[in-house]
Amino acid sequence: MTKTTISALAVVALLAAVAFHQQPARAADIACPAVLQDMTPCLPFLQGGDGRPSGACCAGVRSLYASADTTAERRATCECLKTAYRQVQAQLSAAQALPDDCGLSLPYVITPDIDCNT
Repeated sequence: MTKTTISALAVVALLAAVAFHQQPARAADIACPAVLQDMTPCLPFLQGGDGRPSGACCAGVRSLYASADTTAERRATCECLKTAYRQVQAQLSAAQALPDDCGLSLPYVITPDIDCNT
């Protein structure tokens, strides 16, 4: 692993710990650390190091998509990903391309200021 990848993983781990302790109680069964674990293999792609997401990244994206099957879970996942996006300095174009690159079609556009309540 490169120093940049290790640093990014450390940031994600720290973010997971902070988010886990700061998340308000919800009816959602999805916790931020689980969301981040699914997305960790995507860091090289999201940060511009890889031209395409890896197989492990896409498996995590598909797993996350399948597990967030209630409104509360989708909102919790959205809030977690918004926070992580800012912390790991992901490239917006990569974040927007990720679902399609992994074979998923989302009915909305990914943006840093997306309203997770809609």
